[in-house]
Amino acid sequence: MSSSRRYRLFKVECSSGLAEGLSDWLAQATGQPVVEEVRRGRSVLSVSVDRMDELSRLLLSEGAHSLGGEVLPEEVLADGDWENLWKNQGFQSFKVNGWLSVLPEWETPPTASGPTIRIHPHLAFGTGLHETTGRCLSLLVDHAPFVPRSGAILDFGSGTGILGIAALVLGYGTRLLAVDDDPLAVESTEANLALNGLSGMAHVYDRFDPLFQEISAQKTLFPTILANVTGNVIRHFLPEWYGLLAPGGILILSGVSTRELDRIVSLCPPPVSVFRGRRFHTLLLRRGLS
Repeated sequence: MSSSRRYRLFKVECSSGLAEGLSDWLAQATGQPVVEEVRRGRSVLSVSVDRMDELSRLLLSEGAHSLGGEVLPEEVLADGDWENLWKNQGFQSFKVNGWLSVLPEWETPPTASGPTIRIHPHLAFGTGLHETTGRCLSLLVDHAPFVPRSGAILDFGSGTGILGIAALVLGYGTRLLAVDDDPLAVESTEANLALNGLSGMAHVYDRFDPLFQEISAQKTLFPTILANVTGNVIRHFLPEWYGLLAPGGILILSGVSTRELDRIVSLCPPPVSVFRGRRFHTLLLRRGLS
């Protein structure tokens, strides 16, 4: 990503007690990741609104105010400044279940055992900090195959590409098909694949329909499908995802709110496992061998 690019940020200040709910609302309303900074005991939330017109930004401002936030003047940031926001939020290296290391691009890799992936979040979802991404990474580590699988991995709504990259590194497949309709996410996924030396093992799509047409025509089945999205998207695409699942394959779904959980579970073919979070929940489905 070029360092000369600049981004318009929408900023809201709120009490620490309101920060989590307001952050989730901003992420849903904009489709972009929200960065939180703590200043003098209060939270300042920043989100990119480059893709929103003036009227949409005005409605965003009114909505944030109605939820208890104090809307601050918009700010224009360069790439390097946005990176500093992620650093200030606390995105630093961590291990998933004591095995998979996740490192920001700007950190020097430590000498450590186990697999490692590197991530630059840019302007997309997926650092592992959010409970949905963290739970998906945890499940990938817990269910990692003992020997590499030969099929392809499908990462639906790839964001930074962190889940698909983790699945490749952990041996879930030899090829990754990733898709996201946000151009910034597509750019981020491609950049992170290159950062991990995996560009030759992946193809990133910017629209859903061409991907489904291609894999339907080729009758491709996936041993692993990942979808860290929203409940609405899961309800819409669940039948298609399950139909693309290879015998014995797993489907990991995350981003399901408490309000949506029972309805989505009722739509899932058994067996389905539910992993509850504080605000969002993750489901794991496994297709039978027959």
